[in-house]
Amino acid sequence: MFDEMPMRTSVTWNAMITGYSSLKEGNKQYAVNALSLFNDMLVDVRGIKPTDTTVVVVLSSVSQMGLLETGACMHAFAEKTLCTEDDVFIGTVLVDMYSKCGCLDSALSVLWRMNQKNILTWMAMTTGLAIHGKGKQALEVLYKMGDYGVKPNEATFTSFLSACCHSGLMEEGLQLFYEMKSTFSVTPQIQHYGCIVVLLGRVGKLKEAYEFIMQKPINPDDVIWRILLGACKIHEDVVMGEKVGKFLLQLEEWSHPELTSKSQDYVAHSNVYALAERWVDVEAVRKQMRAKSISNNAGCSAVQTVSMAMLE
Repeated sequence: MFDEMPMRTSVTWNAMITGYSSLKEGNKQYAVNALSLFNDMLVDVRGIKPTDTTVVVVLSSVSQMGLLETGACMHAFAEKTLCTEDDVFIGTVLVDMYSKCGCLDSALSVLWRMNQKNILTWMAMTTGLAIHGKGKQALEVLYKMGDYGVKPNEATFTSFLSACCHSGLMEEGLQLFYEMKSTFSVTPQIQHYGCIVVLLGRVGKLKEAYEFIMQKPINPDDVIWRILLGACKIHEDVVMGEKVGKFLLQLEEWSHPELTSKSQDYVAHSNVYALAERWVDVEAVRKQMRAKSISNNAGCSAVQTVSMAMLE
């Protein structure tokens, strides 16, 4: 339909570019198509000019592919044709693009020049800093949000704590978690507790993670126990793994007596025993699975095949 249109407006171009850019799953070729279409828009003889929406969408595609040079060119284009300091959407996507590409100084420069910032702007900056190991600097930026009249929400802390887990920033993550309620008046939810368990588990503090779970005011779900069990296997702590594995299986039976436990929990439990070469215990867990008719489906991978006809 797009190719057959005799006349196109900026809305038409934006719709097509946005369509390509929104297909983020699996293949970056869609982002390439979005950039290619933007180039066609620039050289189109009808002289349709890109709008702020066009710039935001194209920069989103650039972020997907990590094309720093292309992103910098788009930034320069936006500076020449649009007022980026007053556009919170362009500013936010620039902060996100530079952060994902590792150019944190450029991202901070854009952030401080923006006349308006929303919660997504701050999330993009703090998460970018944390992912690249700048935990203390990320906290400083987070604390400045209040000075600009923006209050962090639950999603903000989830994003930041996840970034701390990704970078192993244990001290920064714990500090922020314990300041969530006292400093920011945000009550931690189950996902925030889960992030702390991941954080402690990755650095091998399994005892601290177990005590953290037992002392928290909300009931831990099976996901949190599963996270700790995985950490026990990674750090080869058989004693803690045995305790957590048994507790996980009992928890599922108590909370969902009408359902059978997941095979992955039995397998993870038996794998902990296997690390210590406790083969009798491994067989005992397997017998429990067979007694409850729990099967462990084999893993598989998806393979895409392309016929010669398609290539032609």
